[in-house]
Amino acid sequence: MTLGATQIQAIVDATKTPTAEQVRVIEAPRRPLLVVAGAGSGKTETMSMRVLWLLANHPDLTPASILGLTFTRKAAGGLGDRLRERIRLLSRELPQMRERLDEDPVTLTYNSFAERIVSEHGMRIGIDPDFSMLSEAGALDMMTQIVEAWPTDLDDDLSPAGVVGRILHLAGEIAEHGYTVEGARQALEGFGRELEIVGDSNKAARDLHQANQRRIAFLGPIEAYQKRKREMGLLDFSDQLVLATRIVREVPSVRAALREEFRAVLLDEFQDTSVIQMELLSTLFGDHAVTAVGDPNQAIYGWRGASASSLETFLERFQTGAPEEGQTLTLSTAWRNDVSILEAANRVAEPLREVASYQEGKEQLNAQSPVLVPRPGAGRGVVEIAYPAAYEDALAATVDFVRRVRSRSRKDGSRRSVAVLSRRRKDFPLIDAALREAGIPTEIVGLGGLLDQPAVQDVRAALELGYDVAASPWLARLLAGIDLGAADLMALGDWARVLARREGASSHQAVLLDAVDEPPAPGWAAKGRPAISEEAVRRVRLLGERLRQVREGVGRSITEQVERAILIMGTLDDVIADPLSMGGRAALDEFIAVAAAYEKETPGASLGSFLAYLRMADEREDGLDAPLGEPDPKAVQILTVHGSKGLEWDGVVVFGLCDGVFPSHSKKTSVEWTKDVPPANAWLTDSGALPHPLRGDHRDLPPFVPVVEGSRTASAGYDKWATKVYKPSVGVYAEREERRLAYVAMTRARSAQLLVGSWTSDFNRKVAHPSRYLMEASAQLFGHAPQPAEGTAGAVEDRGVWGSGAWRDLGVEPTVGEGACLIAPIPGEEEREALSVSAPSETFPPAPGPSRQRVAAAAASVRAQIRELAQDRDVFEALAELGDDPAVRDTIALIEEDRLGREAPVVDLWAERVPATSVSSLLQDAGEFARDMRRPMPVKPSSFSALGT
Repeated sequence: MTLGATQIQAIVDATKTPTAEQVRVIEAPRRPLLVVAGAGSGKTETMSMRVLWLLANHPDLTPASILGLTFTRKAAGGLGDRLRERIRLLSRELPQMRERLDEDPVTLTYNSFAERIVSEHGMRIGIDPDFSMLSEAGALDMMTQIVEAWPTDLDDDLSPAGVVGRILHLAGEIAEHGYTVEGARQALEGFGRELEIVGDSNKAARDLHQANQRRIAFLGPIEAYQKRKREMGLLDFSDQLVLATRIVREVPSVRAALREEFRAVLLDEFQDTSVIQMELLSTLFGDHAVTAVGDPNQAIYGWRGASASSLETFLERFQTGAPEEGQTLTLSTAWRNDVSILEAANRVAEPLREVASYQEGKEQLNAQSPVLVPRPGAGRGVVEIAYPAAYEDALAATVDFVRRVRSRSRKDGSRRSVAVLSRRRKDFPLIDAALREAGIPTEIVGLGGLLDQPAVQDVRAALELGYDVAASPWLARLLAGIDLGAADLMALGDWARVLARREGASSHQAVLLDAVDEPPAPGWAAKGRPAISEEAVRRVRLLGERLRQVREGVGRSITEQVERAILIMGTLDDVIADPLSMGGRAALDEFIAVAAAYEKETPGASLGSFLAYLRMADEREDGLDAPLGEPDPKAVQILTVHGSKGLEWDGVVVFGLCDGVFPSHSKKTSVEWTKDVPPANAWLTDSGALPHPLRGDHRDLPPFVPVVEGSRTASAGYDKWATKVYKPSVGVYAEREERRLAYVAMTRARSAQLLVGSWTSDFNRKVAHPSRYLMEASAQLFGHAPQPAEGTAGAVEDRGVWGSGAWRDLGVEPTVGEGACLIAPIPGEEEREALSVSAPSETFPPAPGPSRQRVAAAAASVRAQIRELAQDRDVFEALAELGDDPAVRDTIALIEEDRLGREAPVVDLWAERVPATSVSSLLQDAGEFARDMRRPMPVKPSSFSALGT
């Protein structure tokens, strides 16, 4: 008897009915199948139902013969739990299958599957099966040691930590695209010879050559890294994939055994697979019962190795012969989002359903993401769009939105969940501060967010300076923290140049830390320059003394160095004293935990490798794995868009939707949303990236075919071609990556969403046009995409409307769903000047913030109390006037405890006589003498007692 998808659904969960699309996927024949599933379309549920259908209708299958692969351990665990639960329900209702179904399916990450192949079959190609895995932290430590000991400079323009990051990134790309080190050397040298046609008579051509020469130079440390891993019996994640691919390619019996063991395979999140993963899986499971599930619109990990062509070439790679009808299916019902949220997301994703302009000759996409449709009974949804003139007003609108969403409970009475997503992490502290000042609990998710905490940055600055005396940007942070005036800073810079000349170095080689270590005398000034004040010298001298103490600890364990830096720099005291520390104490504890975890993973690791690890966490959009615990369900989560993939909340703020931020690009000026996207350099000048022509997925990338004819020189011809043809194509490619990221961000909300940006920023006062994604959503939902000079309304006179929510009454009403859209007119020169003047970040030294104002007020109050107490006024009377506050009660208790501790207890003892021999004991310690009288204890005989009298 054949069981259909609807029958199986009724067995395991009668409350649900599969859609027609789901039925087609669940009941598809056992052959290569591509399922293009939109965001929130129930792919995991559909895949679990497909497994049940396969088990119920194919007697040769058992749960152990089903292999499910995905990217994270959490996702693999979740898929395994769901499959086991569903199989248990099916087995209970179909007793005739109970014995066959009494097993567990195999669910692994892609890397874990590769590791299993290598550990079980590595001996067949000469690999010791007793290898150990090298963690990401361990790889950083090993490469740092290699780079620090390298006999030549590898890149004069980068710090040691920056060089390590680039080399490891290049090593990863070499492996991900199937090269050995020697193969990469031949390919890069051959590519270098091809580049000779562009000459080297201008900067563009020289930069192109220099980047490739550095890649070749980086191969030396990469080769040393590979050799050291072999000697130590270590493999990293890339090694697993390379060796597993080698095994299945070179040993047919292994391939046959794995195909027999796993008769049906599910490949989840297939859009994020790399070239080497595609090679491994297609070699192993070609023409097999493989179901790949993914969404090209959510392919957001190209920057870390994901192939641009995974879904597009799936059937080409996994099937011999032409694909047949029904081998590419879709899931388009969005079970997560309400109607208006879907409308906005579909509009943003629309260009992604078309062939990219640089893909000449390609007529249509093989894996086109479907247009999402709302679930039956979906709500109207709320989408609000706010674009004020000032960054501070964007923060105010964010706080207002979060407060309103949290004020409404779900149907079950629980609090609604909210997240704030940002394209860049440097917005995190400001968003966090704004929400906390409004009394809203927050949580910055991920190690990258932890590193943005001010207290952690101060400690890290001290560690960076302990490792590298030339780390001037970190010293600038610490100098800013001791409130030196502009004249004092100028004098300190002058003094650094004087010290450099004394050592025979040129002025531009001056190291600012030297001036902090050895500050000038008060009143010193260079000729015609301002003098340094006495107070500045005192503060600089204290900072220098602290930094010397930190440097003296270099060589200790990393955790100990972190703890010492916190104590020496006084950071812990600062956060304890700060009434608005924004979780500074917890952040320091987390930072110590990160250091301890890193040290545990990499025994004997150096401070340099730990700092390189932190640098990589800074640069990666999803941060690095870190022991940061489970999210707090009561807090508003603040995280990057990359980190939000796979998650959902009731309400979501997509923050910073300004051109140049989201979409991100390197053009100095902002671009209107209707204009062409800015050009991009990509790999051309990045020595840590494999050139696009050498990548395994180069067919789906902008073609690099330089045209040098028609100009005065070959280099001029190349520059012209690159500027007018290639870089714009790379810009289109980069913008499509950004658009996919925007689609991910705009599909996280269930029922309420705020899209927000601002014409000006706290980081600079240049005008930033609204993001093309914000404007496309505005056009779709509000039927209005205004010109920049007009906005959606007249000038917003009262800036308070953004924080109060009154801006919604001034905005345009939607044609779909609920919400409001208010885009302020582009601020004129006078308004921008006013914003610039009012911005505290533009004054120097910075005006005291809320924390310092409160501390200063508290200090003034303490001084006043001291003056009053000096007049012999009773302290308890003074405290009583402050009321019955918990802090007052605590203070009274502490004073009483202190007074009791100061009182010397008096004990009256009566004795008729005191032996003469005891008088010396009485004079030595009266207290001890009294205790001995109350309870005499035996004493050791004195050597003199044996002599007698």
